Order: sequence, then C-alpha cells, then structure tokens
Amino acid sequence: MTQGGRFSELFEVIRDYAHRDYNYQDKALQVIVGSYVFMFEPEEMPDARPVVDHILSEYDYVFTTIERGNLDPLSVEAVVRVARYREEHMEWGLETLSKVLVGLHRRSRIEDTYTDYVKDVRVVLRGIEDIVAGSVLEEIVENAEPEKS
Repeated sequence: MTQGGRFSELFEVIRDYAHRDYNYQDKALQVIVGSYVFMFEPEEMPDARPVVDHILSEYDYVFTTIERGNLDPLSVEAVVRVARYREEHMEWGLETLSKVLVGLHRRSRIEDTYTDYVKDVRVVLRGIEDIVAGSVLEEIVENAEPEKS
C-alpha cells in the first residue's frame, strides 16, 4: 500500500494483520470493506489490492467462514469495494473474483461434501455484477459532470 493518504496509519495495521492468522485476516478484510465505502472520495485511500491479494492467495482465493466452511461473503465484498474505488482497480477486481470462482470450482472437485458450492458461486457472480455496475455508474457520473473551463 502507498504511504500517506487517508488513514495511512490504519492501513499499516491492516497490512500487519494480513500476515497473521485467520482471525486477524478476517478483521483486516472487515476494515477494508468499511473503509472503501465510496469511489469518489476527495482524498485518495491507500491501495489495498496487495493486502487483499495476500490474504486470498493464502486460501486459494476461497476465504471461508469458520462456522460453516462456506465462502465468506466479506472476502468478495472487500474485492468489490477496492475494485470500485478507482476505475483502474476494476480489472483487478474482475480478475480476482475469477480466481475465486476457479478456487471454488477446484474445491467442489476435491470435496464431495461441499454443499454450498452453488450459493458461493452466486455470491461471486453478484460481486462481479457490482463491479460492472460500478463501472457503468462511474461512466454516467463522469458524462453528467459539466465540463470545466
């Protein structure tokens, strides 16, 4: 993540949490989701893509809940929020959610007892839809803004 910007000290903590155990990583994703609320922030937020990538890659991109072992929707939401924050992050978000889909597919082939496969895929597909909708929304807003002289 870049130095400076909004909440830079908080993001140092998030980066540290990403390199710890599951509970810390879960908390890091929660904070990222809460921090990347709106893509038109006046002050630039630090780039959380490396942190999200680090956490998800440790789990073959399938970050699961402890209780049921299904895909944690928070992990998808973290990707969506970071991807929608800046236009140039959207392609990363789509690629990352594609990796989540591949991870889910692998898991479904390995674990015969993976009953939440279809539900988990739906969560990812909704995330992809959210990224695409965000891209369309951004384009609409940009086209509606009056030209500056």
